[in-house]
Amino acid sequence: MKRSAQLKRSYTGVIITFVLFLAVMVCFWIGLSKTESSSREQNLEAVKQSVENGVSLCYSIEGAYPESLDYLISGYGVSYNHDKYIVHYDCYASNVRPTITVIEKED
Repeated sequence: MKRSAQLKRSYTGVIITFVLFLAVMVCFWIGLSKTESSSREQNLEAVKQSVENGVSLCYSIEGAYPESLDYLISGYGVSYNHDKYIVHYDCYASNVRPTITVIEKED
């Protein structure tokens, strides 16, 4: 009888340890996924900010907004990962600030 009580306590300890381990792993996984999501958003914002800075620089130097994204890339050093992001650049007129939209491509 004494031996079965010791075995029960031993199994209980193993189960508690396993449950705690799973809880720690779940918390770690949730934290990691939130960090990845935050990093993606920051990278997306950095690409948009890079294009916005190029637009502002071009306007301050030339007095007109650039006609195309290619003009910004070649003339003002704007760069981004073309395999990872889609940048939609819509310029209405040389005196109206263009609309810039950055979208992350699906993996």
